[in-house]
Amino acid sequence: MRGVLLILVAGLACSAQGGTITSGSFRVGVPSSVRATVSGDNFTATVIDTDAGPFIFGIFPPFQAAAPALTWGGIDFPSGVLYNGVFYPVFDGTCCPQGPTAGVTFSETLISPKPIITGPGTYSLDLFAVTLSFTLRDSSGTILHSETDTGFATGSITYAAAGPDTTFLRSDGFSANIIPEPSTWSFMAFGACVLGAFARIRFRRQFPGHGF
Repeated sequence: MRGVLLILVAGLACSAQGGTITSGSFRVGVPSSVRATVSGDNFTATVIDTDAGPFIFGIFPPFQAAAPALTWGGIDFPSGVLYNGVFYPVFDGTCCPQGPTAGVTFSETLISPKPIITGPGTYSLDLFAVTLSFTLRDSSGTILHSETDTGFATGSITYAAAGPDTTFLRSDGFSANIIPEPSTWSFMAFGACVLGAFARIRFRRQFPGHGF
């Protein structure tokens, strides 16, 4: 019974490392804008950069969809973090900060295969891994809180003909929505943690004098 409890505790501890992004969306748009608004249990973060590009999503088919892995910081208004009911704006350099501020970044990586684009249409971008990191400071610059949260998203990209025929395609960018937890992937990660804890317990039983 003690071993079962240890496995469950170890699994829960593993799954609790870092926070979870539970809702929201992000978009990468032509020519140069990136935007994410995502939420968790006690936060909502807006991360906007309107000068991150230029992005050029145009080519002759067939080709793999353009879905670059990107990381951007909250630079432009109204980037910031609403944390436990208090909003911490990102200082955008236009004036002197006169209160609490936030530093925030968002990253996305497509972890499923890129679809092959063969003509005009909308194509699925099945699974992204996403990460949000933010730091909150008081008016003196002292760090009040920092955290990193992770999640998954699913999205799509649409290509249209750039001219009267379909020999050249273009896209205005791609977007994705956060997949709420729990998901199949989180259960898989939890299972891996449990298996790791079980293996460690068996090792201790076989070698009780070992410090591992």
